[in-house]
Amino acid sequence: MSKIGEHEEDPILLFSFLKGDNNAFSSIYNKYVDELFAYGIGLGFERETLRDAIQDTFFKFYTNKKQLEGVTHLKYYLFRMLKNRLFDIYKSSNKENIVDVTNLPFLIEPSVLDELVANEDKAAIETEIKNLLEILTDRQKEAVYLRFIQELEYEEVANLLDMTAPAVRKLISRAIKRMRDEKF
Repeated sequence: MSKIGEHEEDPILLFSFLKGDNNAFSSIYNKYVDELFAYGIGLGFERETLRDAIQDTFFKFYTNKKQLEGVTHLKYYLFRMLKNRLFDIYKSSNKENIVDVTNLPFLIEPSVLDELVANEDKAAIETEIKNLLEILTDRQKEAVYLRFIQELEYEEVANLLDMTAPAVRKLISRAIKRMRDEKF
């Protein structure tokens, strides 16, 4: 199924879940758990902490159906829930320090792209992508990841990064320019 088809399926799954279909919940979980995990890894969280946070996210998602009635983009909503949960965990583990969670490092690895790249070209492309990503700031890496790998809209990326949509467009534009300049 194409990416467009997958996103068109989300409102149907969400509607079914809100009507009490637990199979729809399982489908939502299976569809997004790996993407949430990859995003959490990119944010620099340990695997065990991340697994717990994802379970907390889906537990809250399951138990707070009333809050889901206005959700129009399921993937974004789950990413936002996970990021909020991870930052709560991060803040609680750093009580003695005042933490600016908007400046946490974002660690993206080319392995997130595994399903997008044919095996014979994978190693060369991963090396090239890794080299290009190394020149970006953490903020640029996260914005590029959310916009192009996770296919979130600029407004959704802006909300996740606590920025405005025009600022995200500018950030991504500068990241792309920086990568193009480096490549040529």
